[in-house]
Amino acid sequence: MRVGAAHRYGARPADRDRLWKSRVRAKRRMVIADAHQLWRHVLKCLIEGFGSYAVVGEASDGQGLVERVEATKPDVILMDVALPVLDGIHVLRHMAGSVPRPRVVVLSEIEEPEIVREAFAAGAMGYVSKCESVVILRRALVTVRRGFSFLSPSIARALLESLHGGMVSRFRRPQVPLIEVELLRLLAKGCSDRVIASTLGSSLNAVNFYRLDVLRRLPKTVPE
Repeated sequence: MRVGAAHRYGARPADRDRLWKSRVRAKRRMVIADAHQLWRHVLKCLIEGFGSYAVVGEASDGQGLVERVEATKPDVILMDVALPVLDGIHVLRHMAGSVPRPRVVVLSEIEEPEIVREAFAAGAMGYVSKCESVVILRRALVTVRRGFSFLSPSIARALLESLHGGMVSRFRRPQVPLIEVELLRLLAKGCSDRVIASTLGSSLNAVNFYRLDVLRRLPKTVPE
């Protein structure tokens, strides 16, 4: 038996505890917030299966999320915006002054463009529909970890539909640059940022700017 293996098997409980804590510190600390306990459990198993995250807290409502964030100081928050007691948008606004500020990915059934816009305006970096695949969720986490924003394909489709539906007059379609409309089309197809950058002849930073810019053009309807 190798010395390292023997050391592990013969490690005292205190040593094993320190080893576990060191591994947790090496991973990105995450808090999950969703009103449904079963959904939180599934997400925790899924996220920790990715290997890069340690779920250090869970919350079933907005007030609980604020408390868990203050107690655990996570690197990442995966949250629904439809939270009881205190809704997700107001939680994001509450955390606006947090230092360091955790990176937030919204995972929700809500796809209304106004809510998506408000989530980003309040500090979210990613927005994923619950109808998406595990692959899309993982891509969102990786993209946000690298400092870029993320919109899942179904959310991009909802924004595209708003250009051609009842929101056209409020969205002021002529003011949306064609390159941003094309960006939404590519996002709706599930294209990665690298593919979009190559297709548009732009940089990754430019793709990120276009994505945030199109969100800023959406009307603000959620009260402060």
